[in-house]
Amino acid sequence: MSLDDDTSSASTLTLLDDYAFENDLLTIMSDTGPETNDQLKRRAKAVLLEMGSTLTSVHEVKTFNILDAMMEGAEKAGLSSGVRYAAAAIIVAYQKGKASNSSASELTKLARDWLLFFLWPSVAHDRTVKKAYRAANSPQSEISTPSLRASEVVADTVPATSRSSQFRDSISERDGNKCVVTGILNINKGPYPPGTEGSEGVLHAAHILRRSIVQEHSRNNCIAGTIDIIKHYTKLHEDIIDDLASIIDNPENGILLDPTWHGEFDRYMWCLHPTDASHKYTVHWLRRVPLGKEAFTEVQFQDHSQSGIPLPNPTFIMLHSAVAHVLHLSGAAEVIDKVYDAFSDEGSATIVDWVDDEQTSVTNEPASVRETIHILNGLLIF
Repeated sequence: MSLDDDTSSASTLTLLDDYAFENDLLTIMSDTGPETNDQLKRRAKAVLLEMGSTLTSVHEVKTFNILDAMMEGAEKAGLSSGVRYAAAAIIVAYQKGKASNSSASELTKLARDWLLFFLWPSVAHDRTVKKAYRAANSPQSEISTPSLRASEVVADTVPATSRSSQFRDSISERDGNKCVVTGILNINKGPYPPGTEGSEGVLHAAHILRRSIVQEHSRNNCIAGTIDIIKHYTKLHEDIIDDLASIIDNPENGILLDPTWHGEFDRYMWCLHPTDASHKYTVHWLRRVPLGKEAFTEVQFQDHSQSGIPLPNPTFIMLHSAVAHVLHLSGAAEVIDKVYDAFSDEGSATIVDWVDDEQTSVTNEPASVRETIHILNGLLIF
């Protein structure tokens, strides 16, 4: 049975939850370990080159690409802890299977864990997931699949009060009531004094880390797996990791954005790269820069409030950037987009495809819907 067909263990980590594996991983990852990040990365790259032809795919994404992208994405984002974690995990997975000639299988399990418990939760919208479940389990659907359990729809455990206007107001006040990229003024905070420069528009308080990473599922411990990967990949302080469900709606996880920039940020079309200056970043696109956005190249965060509202957490920004790079380097973005686009709020009948700077819609034929449901078997059965 292939991993793609194995639904019996789909609700749990397959390798990262192995006690012996984690022990060996933590030993190699230790800052006091003899190997530098570069040395570990070279060893991991050698493993991937050796095993390349024997590695298969996980839910239509090549195992090799996921593993390699987890290292490269962290490096591009400036997340050195992510490079060390990913390289060490690849080495340990390879060694674990070597005695039984099952290194390819162990590496595929590792890629599966990262895809289902790290990349997917970082991308998924709760409403999109719920629509996907309803579509997959609808009695009217000819492609209904019993392996998707309707009872396991995402249940947000963060209190409803966290969605209040306090988050939006705090972010807007801290960021000077302006989009941090374009400088557009928040029309909801006007009128502004005569002579104020800039145009006005509706602005969004955008989450850097998506709320979906702290959403529970009714019959499993998915969130624990996701948080554990984030902990090792980022080396965030234990206090932050332990309270991430509350912090997700704090100002340190928010930035004020124009709606179009917000949508593209959520879709990981662009991210922020750190500079040598404190809280200053460059705008990095993962696709061709859209027309009219070439001039917006830098973001400088500063607190414009009188109450000391925290600035965006630099590690949160680096984690968002790393996810963006991993998604695009591995090809997982294309696979996950099939789910996102098929069941997004814009409707469940079209898949949106970006061609240069024009948005085109492709109507789903039964075969393409069936393909999407097949992907859902892997991504949503947690």
